[in-house]
Amino acid sequence: MKYVIIGTAGHVDHGKSALIKALTGVETDRLKEEKLRGISIDLGFASLQLAEDMTAGIVDVPGHERFLKNMLAGTGGIDLAMLVIAADEGVMPQTREHLAMLNLYGVKHGIVVVSKIDKTDADWLELVEEDIRGALAGTFLAQAPFCRVSAITGEGLTALKHVLEEEARKVPARDRMAPFRLWIDRAFTAHGYGAVVTGSILSGTVRVGDSLLLYPAGIPIRVRGLEWHGEKGEVLAAGQRAAINITGADLTNLGRSMFLSAPERGETDIIWDMIVQWHDEPVPPGTRVRLHTGTGEYIGRAYGFKNQPATYMRLLLEEPMTAGAGDRGILRLYSPQHLLGGTMLIGVSRRSRKMSCERELLAKALTDGNCYDVVLAVLTDEQQFITMETLLRKAGYRAEREIKSSVTALIKNGKVVGFGNYYATTDYLEQLTRKLKFQLAEQHKRYPEKAGLSREIAKQQLGLGDKVFELVFGYWQQQGIIAVMGSDLALPDHAGRHQITQGDLAAQAEAAFGEAGIISIDSTMIGEKFNLSPDNSKRAFEMLVKGGQLIKMGDICVYRKTMQNIARRMQEHFQENATLTVAELRDKLNTSRKIALPLMEYFDLHKYTVRDGDKRRAGSKLKDLTE
Repeated sequence: MKYVIIGTAGHVDHGKSALIKALTGVETDRLKEEKLRGISIDLGFASLQLAEDMTAGIVDVPGHERFLKNMLAGTGGIDLAMLVIAADEGVMPQTREHLAMLNLYGVKHGIVVVSKIDKTDADWLELVEEDIRGALAGTFLAQAPFCRVSAITGEGLTALKHVLEEEARKVPARDRMAPFRLWIDRAFTAHGYGAVVTGSILSGTVRVGDSLLLYPAGIPIRVRGLEWHGEKGEVLAAGQRAAINITGADLTNLGRSMFLSAPERGETDIIWDMIVQWHDEPVPPGTRVRLHTGTGEYIGRAYGFKNQPATYMRLLLEEPMTAGAGDRGILRLYSPQHLLGGTMLIGVSRRSRKMSCERELLAKALTDGNCYDVVLAVLTDEQQFITMETLLRKAGYRAEREIKSSVTALIKNGKVVGFGNYYATTDYLEQLTRKLKFQLAEQHKRYPEKAGLSREIAKQQLGLGDKVFELVFGYWQQQGIIAVMGSDLALPDHAGRHQITQGDLAAQAEAAFGEAGIISIDSTMIGEKFNLSPDNSKRAFEMLVKGGQLIKMGDICVYRKTMQNIARRMQEHFQENATLTVAELRDKLNTSRKIALPLMEYFDLHKYTVRDGDKRRAGSKLKDLTE
């Protein structure tokens, strides 16, 4: 079954509600005031079976200029517009305004209904239709079919229904596999059920028992029950009108301008970048405006970018708005409420007065609508590694399978790289690699005797988080871009030279300290033994510590082989004794307490000994003295 949403449009008292009643038998004017005044004030809803395999939900909008806010609340989710123009009056102000809004909203399909034909003759109808065609020129309805109808006599209703079916078949089916979203146009409490919200399902599928989020607050809710024009169901899909009984929120949390969404989709912020198609002239920077998107109205101020034409604007809102990249809307002046233009959201603002080339590419990709290009543009705009979850959120309400398929294709084509659940453009990875190479080259130039640059410092200078750094680090190591020198990173050629230097130092240390007994070694002693200058003595000392030849314990430093000998002597002691004190270790080694105490603390720390008050007992590592 195919489902479409048909929305009416047109001047007040041109017979929109009467036409729907004649088509469906449903009175869409439900409010007492509407019945008393004879005009629509708020949105009305009906259902129309167009064929065995196709059903339409109809949204009837008010025509009076005072209720344009309500009209726009019903326009955002329609697939097919039905512009109604009374034959006895022809094109009127709200006819033109509604037509302009539909056109700027990006509606692509529609028909023109000339109503109240029972009030005119054939000659007059010809003149009216000629005038209408002139008003439609340059809009999406320029080539739309015309239907002459009388809701009073019934003339033309059968033909109208047939045309609606034909045009509805041309409408692309909404994606049922995309993330679920429904903008709320009504909220009320049903006795015995609780909170109920209604709206048009823009995308995705909803089932009884589903967990959703209520935006913009992000309140978790659960679907308790579903109805579609009075019929209960277990599942409803994109293109259907829905009444959803929910738990987790009451009427104080519910209302028009909110929407239900699949979790982990949509972004919330008060500053958004947008594309604007101006109806007339652009407004001056800082102009207070109204943005209508979905069923919501948001007040804010519009600002331009220093380096871009007025096609690209930034909207600073007075309260947070949740939306998705690519969402369409209508911009009106705050007061008087004149139509300014149509909008498409690019994304949450970068907080820069200039628009980057990357963001401009994203804007163009969103306009074209190709998912492959949108995904590439999002990753290019991000200029960092992001998770798949973040990519899904920033790409708008597109199907997950479509986005993941695009990522796979981009990786295959060499445009994108993926490490684990993190993705970025190949260009960004190359930029990151060049930056790392430069940092390492500078480090080697400045400190040629050092092993390299600390991994922690490299991570900080690159501005990467722990997880991303480890993933990218693995790639660099695998590709032979970097060499690992203990806790440092180095370029491969420097690592080769440094390893020879490290080896020479190790040999010199063995010759100098292998049989020296228990002594505390410092850089001064290194300089004397190796015949080095003070600066080089200090660097050689640091290299020996990093290389593990010298073991640092507080203020003292002992040669590694000496530590192994001490451990063996401790093992021999524990073969005959259950405990060992610091004083006993001092006497056994014929050294001072100043050296014996840090030695004992080192062995405690590395589990060679286990402290028991002032005494030590043998630890697990004494069984393997190669540690």
